[in-house]
Amino acid sequence: MAGQGEVIDWPAEQIPNRDRLFMRVHKTWRKKDGSIAPGAFQNHSAGMSTDWEKYSTPEETHRRARRDPKKNAVVFLVVGEVRAVPGQRVEHTPDVERCNRAHTDVLGEKDVETRMKLTRIAEFALPFDV
Repeated sequence: MAGQGEVIDWPAEQIPNRDRLFMRVHKTWRKKDGSIAPGAFQNHSAGMSTDWEKYSTPEETHRRARRDPKKNAVVFLVVGEVRAVPGQRVEHTPDVERCNRAHTDVLGEKDVETRMKLTRIAEFALPFDV
């Protein structure tokens, strides 16, 4: 564990296809039937922000919500299935500023078809109202 004032320099690692990525989904993306709307799967700045299971749990990802964690569910996506979606790349991008070694971006355009495919492969790790 890094001491106070110590610089953390986590290398980007290769993520195996069998591993999972956790992603928070705000309640505004919950459909009436309880499923996730495709619009939840979008890029924010560089890519779609997720956490790699090697360095995070669904509960830790849930707690990282900046405002109100209770308004979020956590879904998981299997890395190999994400990579099978045309145009999508998975890159481990540790976030030193927020002390999040698990941070991983899913890069590539998120058009309507891509969002639908990501919706189909996403599964709940923690449901809404946890």
